[in-house]
Amino acid sequence: MDGMPNTRLLDTFYTAIKAADAAALAQCVSADFELHWQGPSALPWAGRWQGVDGLLRFFAALNQHIEVLKIERKHVLTDAAVTVVVLEGRWRARASGREIAAQAANVFAFVDGRIARYTVLNDSGAFVEALGLV
Repeated sequence: MDGMPNTRLLDTFYTAIKAADAAALAQCVSADFELHWQGPSALPWAGRWQGVDGLLRFFAALNQHIEVLKIERKHVLTDAAVTVVVLEGRWRARASGREIAAQAANVFAFVDGRIARYTVLNDSGAFVEALGLV
Protein backbone atom coordinates (compact mmCIF):
# COMPACT_ATOMS: atom_id res chain seq x y z
CA MET A 1 0.00 0.00 0.00
CA ASP A 2 1.09 3.55 -0.63
CA GLY A 3 2.12 5.39 2.55
CA MET A 4 3.50 8.53 0.89
CA PRO A 5 0.64 10.87 1.94
CA ASN A 6 1.23 9.72 5.52
CA THR A 7 4.94 10.49 5.20
CA ARG A 8 4.18 14.06 4.09
CA LEU A 9 1.67 14.47 6.93
CA LEU A 10 4.29 13.27 9.43
CA ASP A 11 6.82 15.73 8.00
CA THR A 12 4.33 18.50 8.80
CA PHE A 13 3.57 17.01 12.23
CA TYR A 14 7.24 16.71 13.28
CA THR A 15 7.98 20.22 12.00
CA ALA A 16 5.08 21.55 14.06
CA ILE A 17 6.37 19.69 17.15
CA LYS A 18 9.82 21.22 16.82
CA ALA A 19 8.34 24.69 16.29
CA ALA A 20 5.74 24.20 19.06
CA ASP A 21 3.15 25.34 16.50
CA ALA A 22 -0.23 24.49 18.07
CA ALA A 23 -2.27 25.52 15.03
CA ALA A 24 -0.22 23.33 12.66
CA LEU A 25 -0.44 20.38 15.08
CA ALA A 26 -4.21 20.71 15.26
CA GLN A 27 -4.44 20.56 11.46
CA CYS A 28 -2.63 17.21 11.40
CA VAL A 29 -4.98 15.25 13.67
CA SER A 30 -8.55 13.96 13.63
CA ALA A 31 -11.26 15.30 15.94
CA ASP A 32 -11.18 12.04 17.95
CA PHE A 33 -7.37 11.96 18.08
CA GLU A 34 -5.72 10.00 20.90
CA LEU A 35 -2.10 10.18 22.05
CA HIS A 36 -0.57 7.66 24.44
CA TRP A 37 2.93 8.16 25.88
CA GLN A 38 4.03 4.92 27.51
CA GLY A 39 5.67 5.62 30.84
CA PRO A 40 5.26 6.02 34.58
CA SER A 41 2.77 8.49 36.00
CA ALA A 42 5.71 10.44 37.51
CA LEU A 43 6.23 11.95 34.04
CA PRO A 44 3.83 14.90 33.72
CA TRP A 45 3.10 14.08 30.07
CA ALA A 46 2.80 10.27 30.34
CA GLY A 47 -0.57 8.63 29.79
CA ARG A 48 -3.49 9.18 27.43
CA TRP A 49 -4.44 12.49 25.88
CA GLN A 50 -7.58 12.84 23.77
CA GLY A 51 -8.71 15.25 21.08
CA VAL A 52 -6.99 18.32 19.74
CA ASP A 53 -7.19 19.95 23.17
CA GLY A 54 -5.49 16.91 24.71
CA LEU A 55 -2.72 17.07 22.12
CA LEU A 56 -2.12 20.73 22.87
CA ARG A 57 -2.14 20.12 26.66
CA PHE A 58 0.30 17.23 26.14
CA PHE A 59 2.76 19.42 24.24
CA ALA A 60 2.36 22.24 26.76
CA ALA A 61 3.28 19.81 29.58
CA LEU A 62 6.14 18.34 27.56
CA ASN A 63 7.53 21.76 26.57
CA GLN A 64 7.27 23.01 30.16
CA HIS A 65 9.71 20.31 31.28
CA ILE A 66 11.92 19.46 28.31
CA GLU A 67 13.37 21.11 25.24
CA VAL A 68 13.63 19.18 21.97
CA LEU A 69 17.20 19.45 20.72
CA LYS A 70 17.13 16.91 17.90
CA ILE A 71 14.79 14.34 16.43
CA GLU A 72 16.17 12.21 13.63
CA ARG A 73 14.08 9.59 11.90
CA LYS A 74 16.13 6.44 11.38
CA HIS A 75 13.54 4.04 9.96
CA VAL A 76 10.00 4.47 8.67
CA LEU A 77 7.68 1.54 8.05
CA THR A 78 4.43 2.62 6.48
CA ASP A 79 1.28 1.65 4.69
CA ALA A 80 -2.04 3.43 4.18
CA ALA A 81 -3.30 2.84 7.74
CA VAL A 82 -0.27 2.69 10.06
CA THR A 83 3.24 4.14 10.18
CA VAL A 84 6.00 3.25 12.63
CA VAL A 85 8.85 5.73 12.97
CA VAL A 86 12.01 4.67 14.76
CA LEU A 87 13.93 7.73 15.79
CA GLU A 88 16.88 8.94 17.77
CA GLY A 89 16.41 12.05 19.79
CA ARG A 90 18.09 14.44 22.16
CA TRP A 91 16.22 16.50 24.69
CA ARG A 92 17.20 18.76 27.59
CA ALA A 93 15.44 18.87 30.94
CA ARG A 94 14.68 22.55 31.50
CA ALA A 95 15.05 22.49 35.31
CA SER A 96 18.26 20.47 35.57
CA GLY A 97 19.88 21.14 32.20
CA ARG A 98 20.56 17.40 31.86
CA GLU A 99 20.50 16.06 28.33
CA ILE A 100 18.62 12.93 27.36
CA ALA A 101 19.64 10.77 24.43
CA ALA A 102 17.22 8.01 23.55
CA GLN A 103 15.73 5.93 20.80
CA ALA A 104 11.98 5.79 20.42
CA ALA A 105 9.30 4.24 18.31
CA ASN A 106 6.33 6.36 17.34
CA VAL A 107 3.30 4.46 16.08
CA PHE A 108 0.74 6.42 14.08
CA ALA A 109 -2.69 5.30 12.86
CA PHE A 110 -4.47 7.32 10.17
CA VAL A 111 -8.10 7.95 9.33
CA ASP A 112 -9.26 10.12 6.43
CA GLY A 113 -5.83 11.66 5.85
CA ARG A 114 -5.24 12.70 9.45
CA ILE A 115 -3.48 11.20 12.46
CA ALA A 116 -6.05 9.43 14.63
CA ARG A 117 -3.73 7.65 17.07
CA TYR A 118 -0.16 8.42 18.16
CA THR A 119 1.66 6.09 20.56
CA VAL A 120 5.13 6.95 21.86
CA LEU A 121 7.35 4.10 23.05
CA ASN A 122 10.37 5.85 24.52
CA ASP A 123 13.07 5.39 27.14
CA SER A 124 10.87 6.95 29.82
CA GLY A 125 13.40 6.02 32.51
CA ALA A 126 15.93 8.42 30.97
CA PHE A 127 13.36 11.22 31.16
CA VAL A 128 12.47 10.38 34.77
CA GLU A 129 16.15 10.46 35.71
CA ALA A 130 16.84 13.76 33.88
CA LEU A 131 13.88 15.39 35.60
CA GLY A 132 15.11 14.18 38.98
CA LEU A 133 11.97 12.14 39.64
CA VAL A 134 13.81 9.03 40.90
